[in-house]
Amino acid sequence: MTAFQPTGILVCTRAAPPRAAESVKEVERVRWTTVKRWVPLLAWIIFIFSVSSVPIIDMEGVGLPEGFEKLAHYFEYLILARLFHHGLSGRTVRRRLPVELLVLAACLAVAAVDEVHQGYVPGRDPSIFDFAADTAGILTGIIIGVRMIRTAEGSIEGA
Repeated sequence: MTAFQPTGILVCTRAAPPRAAESVKEVERVRWTTVKRWVPLLAWIIFIFSVSSVPIIDMEGVGLPEGFEKLAHYFEYLILARLFHHGLSGRTVRRRLPVELLVLAACLAVAAVDEVHQGYVPGRDPSIFDFAADTAGILTGIIIGVRMIRTAEGSIEGA
């Protein structure tokens, strides 16, 4: 039943029906799916900051090829962007901003905080070149995510 209020607001006085057992199971399934989408991202961010917290070692003594560090930054943030894109792409609510823009902004923020954090680790320094490698990885991860979604949508429409 509805009633007209003098303020001009329509108010519903009828209670919503109780949820069925199937609805509760569906809510639990959605919650678990949400956890599975976001836990890998959080674990990866912890990994990134853990690696960044290690004081620099003598890379010449390890025998890694020149440019390996920049390649590591690139792939580290490519994976971060893919995990973030995966987490956001599971939502079906409408957003004001495209998922890719949210992924870009969030990942760039993580990269910037990581570089600043490295300034406080003995033997490490923030580097604009590391940030550039991070950005290239982020953009590649976003492009891969967009292509994967388009491919999946194309296969669904063709079925």
